[in-house]
Amino acid sequence: MSSQAIIPRLEEAMKKYRLPLMPMIWVITCLVIGVLVGIGLYSYSSAEKAMADQFNQEQLVLVQQAAKGMENHLATLRQTLTIMTRIPEARGLAREGGEEKLKALWEACGGSFDFLFHVGERGNPLSSYPSKILEGLQGETFRLRPHLEKTRIAGKTAVVHTGPFPGKKGPDPAWRFGSLLILSPIFHGPDLAGFLGAGIDFKKVYDRFVHPIRSGARGSSWMIDGEGRFIAHEDSRLIWKDAFSARQERDPGLSSEKIDWIMREKMLKGQSGTGEYESGWHLGDQGRIRKLIAYAPVRLDGQIWPVAVVVPYSDVTQLVWGSFQSSAVLILIMAGVLLAGTYVGHKINQERVRAAEKVRWGEEILRSQNRLQALFDGAPDAITIVDRNYRILTVNKTAQTWYKRGLEDFVGKLCHREFQNRPDLCVNCPAEESFRTGRPAFRERASLVAGGTKYYLQIFTFPLRDRNGDIVEVVEYVKDVTAEKELQQQIIQSERLAVVGRMAANVAHEIKNPLGTIVLNAELLGEELDKIGSERTAECQELLGIIKSEVDRLLEVVEEYLQFARLPKIKLEEGSVNEAISDLFLFLKEEMNERKILLVEELDPNLPPVQLDPKQLRQALLNIVKNSFEAMPEGGKLTLTTGQRDGKVQITISDTGKGIPPENQELVFTPFFSTKHGGTGLGLSITSHIVKEHRGAIGFQSYEGLGTSFTIRLPIAPSPRPAQGEEKPAAGQP
Repeated sequence: MSSQAIIPRLEEAMKKYRLPLMPMIWVITCLVIGVLVGIGLYSYSSAEKAMADQFNQEQLVLVQQAAKGMENHLATLRQTLTIMTRIPEARGLAREGGEEKLKALWEACGGSFDFLFHVGERGNPLSSYPSKILEGLQGETFRLRPHLEKTRIAGKTAVVHTGPFPGKKGPDPAWRFGSLLILSPIFHGPDLAGFLGAGIDFKKVYDRFVHPIRSGARGSSWMIDGEGRFIAHEDSRLIWKDAFSARQERDPGLSSEKIDWIMREKMLKGQSGTGEYESGWHLGDQGRIRKLIAYAPVRLDGQIWPVAVVVPYSDVTQLVWGSFQSSAVLILIMAGVLLAGTYVGHKINQERVRAAEKVRWGEEILRSQNRLQALFDGAPDAITIVDRNYRILTVNKTAQTWYKRGLEDFVGKLCHREFQNRPDLCVNCPAEESFRTGRPAFRERASLVAGGTKYYLQIFTFPLRDRNGDIVEVVEYVKDVTAEKELQQQIIQSERLAVVGRMAANVAHEIKNPLGTIVLNAELLGEELDKIGSERTAECQELLGIIKSEVDRLLEVVEEYLQFARLPKIKLEEGSVNEAISDLFLFLKEEMNERKILLVEELDPNLPPVQLDPKQLRQALLNIVKNSFEAMPEGGKLTLTTGQRDGKVQITISDTGKGIPPENQELVFTPFFSTKHGGTGLGLSITSHIVKEHRGAIGFQSYEGLGTSFTIRLPIAPSPRPAQGEEKPAAGQP
């Protein structure tokens, strides 16, 4: 039926129900625009919530690692002090030269503590190193007595967090952080002979493990003790104040019920988790501020010191808005198009009423059609129209460009077969929803277009109705959001790598020194036990051996963290990929025989040279091969292939292992992600870095129960150019 017949029928219907035609069209247009705006707002709200949840989970990982690092550090110091009480210098403190012996002990532990002190069996401090600490300790005797009594009864080393640092005075607010005291009993046989104590400035421990954690642009951190008092905070005036009452005193007009509940029911009970709350200030900002919080406990000697990392919610919304600006512009454009279309229809209706202008009315219709067609073909995103049988009626130029095919290759064919290569209808199809409900629909999914390239697409569908109101066609508007997705992942990954890299380097360096001290003291203790030479020391020697082996294992983990923190520098030189591979598998031959793994090498002998760092390339390949070994515990086949493809040298390593589950495949190259017991999750992350430094690319395919295949592509080394002024030899000329 032609448009000339439709419009009179519509007017007749409007008159029958006494409804004006054009106002109704404008109302419908506004409703459609409202739907578009609603979709945009809903998408923005969903993305904002998802981003906030993900951001908070990343904060939780950071604060858990910081809490665990502090906990391990304090446990190491406690163990060090316990070992020190068993050597002769500590047992002779009560007899003579207390300060000199404390100095010798302090030097032996490599300065791990800020000071050492000796307390008599009655609880009175007798000597200290440095000596100026003694006066401050004597002033603290009453406060130390409960901890001394606890240590006396338990008969083992205890860590306590006391008040201000002994002897510190002056305007510097750092003294308010207080000190950590470690108390260890000294026995002469079965009798208690006193206590050996050590002190650490708590601010140093806080600055080392917690303060560096900063998620987002304005993140901060704080700690409370088991009684709910601030023991660390960006605002030093709050330290040693009750965290529950301090907030009410500072901002009485704002309810702190939510954060109070989190501290009381979660943090002080030793739980880890995330949440949200409102505060009246953050760093230098004032006013009602919505915050995200992640928290984890530091546990030691039955004590719980919760650590919290917070960041304003606005830091997350800024990231989400940056990625949604283009979507907002698109919605505005579509709203403008709808308004423009409605306006054009209004003008056409006016021209139809004027019989004298029928010719001009027809020309206006033609011009409008041309404009809409130009808009249809000129849209930067793909547009497709399908009928109720899901057969394609038309596609715009953008869709043809994406799939590198002409219009005639699409018209009349099934959309799910052409776009998704499926014999049946797509699962959760948005076009089917629009046909079924008569409303616009939205989906976001990954798809393969021409060349097998994976794209992330947003699909908007809008129903088209005939004059009877029946839906006869659906418009599919497909937007490519691959760049936005990749940018979002790069931002998150770069922030994660920056924070984790700094923290890994700091934690690894700080852990490595105490581990070296433990090894040194263990060796000294072993030498002392060898001198005794008694059967009674056999068990001690066995325990020392366990300590040394465990410390060696920890040193290996620390070294791997340091390798990640200072990612290797690549020194490129022209070389052969086949030679690097042969050198590696010559080294692994014996291990492969022991593991019952068959190696199949298919190396292209005509492979061109590439710019590579042989040592680092072998390391990258070794990390992949180790994963293949662990995926084939009962043996299997490892296939190594080299060749050329698309102007690049390609290396393929395939195994017949158990494969990678689909839900873990996107996390394979993420630092610290590992499903192996005791794994650090850094091997493939380092491999990815090495390949990228070679200006190459790495990818993989994996199927559960069948195996995994990793592919590395490296650029071919450019051919050397003749020197300036040097002539190329003629054909046949040497």
